[in-house]
Amino acid sequence: MDVEHEQIERRVSELMGVINVATAELVAVIAHVIEHDLWAVSGIRSVEHWVTWQCGVSPRRARDLVTTARRRADLPEMSKLFDAGLVTEDAAAAVARRAPAERDNELAELAPMMLHTQLTRMLWSLPRLEQADRDAQVAQSIVTFGAVGDRWRMRVDVPLDEGLVVEKALVASRSQVFHERHPDESEGTAWRSSVDWGDGLARMAELALQAVDGGLSSHRRPADRFQVLLHIDVAHGTARSHMGDVLPDTMRGYLSCDADIRAVIESDGVLAAMSSRLRTVDDRTRAFVEHRDGGCVVPGCTRRRWLHIHHIRHWEHGGRTESSNLCALCQVHHRLVHAGELSIAGNPDPRFGFVIRDRYGQELRPRPPNPRDQPPSPPCRRFRHPVGERIGWRYFDWFDQTR
Repeated sequence: MDVEHEQIERRVSELMGVINVATAELVAVIAHVIEHDLWAVSGIRSVEHWVTWQCGVSPRRARDLVTTARRRADLPEMSKLFDAGLVTEDAAAAVARRAPAERDNELAELAPMMLHTQLTRMLWSLPRLEQADRDAQVAQSIVTFGAVGDRWRMRVDVPLDEGLVVEKALVASRSQVFHERHPDESEGTAWRSSVDWGDGLARMAELALQAVDGGLSSHRRPADRFQVLLHIDVAHGTARSHMGDVLPDTMRGYLSCDADIRAVIESDGVLAAMSSRLRTVDDRTRAFVEHRDGGCVVPGCTRRRWLHIHHIRHWEHGGRTESSNLCALCQVHHRLVHAGELSIAGNPDPRFGFVIRDRYGQELRPRPPNPRDQPPSPPCRRFRHPVGERIGWRYFDWFDQTR
């Protein structure tokens, strides 16, 4: 039994070495992709989305792979251990997420001997350098915000005590949105939801406005506040948003594809007619399409909630609001379709009955793994598992590098 046990441990050590080396090579490729912006193709929102698509991994693992790739240059000693198969993907990702570059040598010495739980606990105990603390204390608060193209961005750099108040309000607001959308679920499942910090920030702003104007905002109907009004000038064949400029055809199509709309028909500035509120996709059809597609239909996209229902042939051009002409898209990919970056053709009712292409005409489809004819040879050194002994944390401390 001892001989068999030794053989099993040797085989596990060899296989973990192969896995670690192969994953480190993948991380190096991802780092090259990031450096040269090779991920930026039509329909891809981020590096993480590209990795999810190309590697077929979960979004969480994609984030870890990308984080590790971004920190390769900052953590050369840890990267060497990873390349040699001596630390695992989880250990490399944990260090990449948390460790400053100054601690690279220390962590490269300690990480191979520690269990993952011990390593993560040690990383969370990392002290801040005194110089960084002093700089943070004397720094002035910085809050900048504004529109950049079709995005609104905000940067906040404030003292810790003020920031914690903002953070608490943000967490409470996001929690409120989550419980409204998922009343039967617990906070423990929040990571599976599409409710993000942007939702929390928007709710926090709404609550602040209600408090500032004495609660008047709470009596407004959200449907009225966000009602899409299209001012269509039949004399000139143009459309404008309410109080806005002439809309490009792509934006007009996007706004009217899946929305509550009210068309204001004008002719040379004279009101001719105003339609009643029209829901372009009714709730029963929406429920069927969402269930049929199971989420956004673009390969690699994991969005499953708060989807838009897209008319493959727009209703303005005679397309019918029927399941054979509808598909589910997340907001990002819906915008890309109407911007011409993606195209969808076919009938989505039968399985694989439609095709999604990028602006170059290349079909987007999930990428299956491409196995080698022969398994890769083991690295020259086997992976040595952590010691697994108990650590006396009260005797553990970080060496102060500022002295």
